[in-house]
This record gives sequence, structure tokens and C-alpha cells, in this order.
Amino acid sequence: MNPEIRAMFTASAGRYPTKAEQALLRDWAGRVDQRLAALEELRSHEEQIIRDTVDEVMRTYPDFERRYPSGRARATRDITLTLRYCGQAMLRADLKFLEDELLLWMSTMLRGVALTAKFIEDTYVILRRACKNDLSKESFELVRPALELCVSVLPGKREASA
Repeated sequence: MNPEIRAMFTASAGRYPTKAEQALLRDWAGRVDQRLAALEELRSHEEQIIRDTVDEVMRTYPDFERRYPSGRARATRDITLTLRYCGQAMLRADLKFLEDELLLWMSTMLRGVALTAKFIEDTYVILRRACKNDLSKESFELVRPALELCVSVLPGKREASA
């Protein structure tokens, strides 16, 4: 759940929400249709986004598949999972969900199989670019914060927020 909405519900437990709390809820709910439309666009373009991303990663790092057996399949799996979690974070308007449920674990796993921070960063920059190319401007702008969080957290350059 969106952290602001969760905090509002916690704060208003046992009483009626204030006008300001009601406005917060209306504002969040008023953008649900927009986020759902962007999520549907992301879903319908997922295959193309993933293909564009993986193909460009393989062109950028031509020895990747030689060094990592099943590299293309694993990259496809990881990028697909990441894109879906980005979509969930966008729908929820909750980047902390993305950090907590995927990025902390995935960052450890990617670095644990000896992928360099540069390779990881490049991969998720390429994913962000593929989304920008394949999605409408409105949908991209909604999912962009989640994609940028992937670029900053997954390589291990920035620890996720506490």
C-alpha cells in the first residue's frame, strides 16, 4: 500500500479522517485510472521492451553469453521480473515496495554472481531507455521513478533507503 495512505489510515484509526487526510486519499484515488492505464500499456509492450533491452545488452557486452551460460535467458528473466515490479510500484505509488520486495535481494544476487556494477547499471539504463522508446510519454513518466530507482540501487552504488 502507498506509504502516505497507510500512514493516514494509521493516524486516523479510531477517529474520522481530517479534511486534509480525505484530500490526500482523493488525490491518490483520482490518479488510479491513469496508473492502471499505464500499467496496461506496460503489460502490452512488455515483450518488445524486454527484447529491445536484452538485445542491446548483448550487443553492448558481446562476451556476456560466453562468460555466463544461459546468460540471455537469465537476463530476460531478471529484466522481466524487474519491469513487472516497477509496474507494481508505479500502480501503488510506492517506491519503498520496489526496494523492499525486489531491489535489495536482486542487488545482492546480481553482485553475488560477479556481475560488475557497470554492467548492472548499463542493463537498467538500457531498460529505462527501452521503456521511454516503447511507451507513451505519460506512461513512461509514471514508471520512470521506479526505473531510476533500479539504476541507482541494483549496481550497489546507493544503498536502498532504511
